[in-house]
Amino acid sequence: SSGINAEWPLRPGGMGDYLSSTADHEHQRTEYNREKWEFEVNPEGEITEMIELLEEKGISPEDSEIIIRTTAKYPELFLDQMMYYELGFMPLDGSEKPAKQGVVTFFAFCIFGLVPLMSYVLCGLVPWEQYDSINQTNLSFPVSCVATAATLFFLGVVKAKFSNEMWFVSAIKVTIMGSIACAVSYAIGYLISSYLIKDECEVLEV
Repeated sequence: SSGINAEWPLRPGGMGDYLSSTADHEHQRTEYNREKWEFEVNPEGEITEMIELLEEKGISPEDSEIIIRTTAKYPELFLDQMMYYELGFMPLDGSEKPAKQGVVTFFAFCIFGLVPLMSYVLCGLVPWEQYDSINQTNLSFPVSCVATAATLFFLGVVKAKFSNEMWFVSAIKVTIMGSIACAVSYAIGYLISSYLIKDECEVLEV
């Protein structure tokens, strides 16, 4: 059973993704509303603050004032710039749906999370009695590890499609991080199962 725990990092995380995305959106929306209120109450103070931020980035005071005072004529654009330069938030995207992200993550984890388990299932279907030199129990775990590593490598390649990383670098990173997570998961499962078996043996002895 501890071998099957290698699948743990790939288990469904749709709910976690949904809650995380929802919390991020709510936090960003709260900050946006706060900045909007401050701009409505004290527009000159916010304009001055933005001018100073541009000056810190190397833009001359004259150009900074022209840019910000021109942008301030368009409140939504000005607020988007405030969110980015002050808080590091990209403009709010109304098309992003946390529920959709959660569902996609859930099914992705379900599909890819089956890979380690299917390795055990497929190994169990092989007629091992025809191969006296091969031990089913010993082979199932290595096959599962290789299949999981291959899956992580593939996910890294896919991830590179949505980032600026080279596909090979992204694949190696995901494979290494996923392998570490799998190793930790396996170790925890092994220790827990060993502890439970030990307790069970002690009970039987009594």
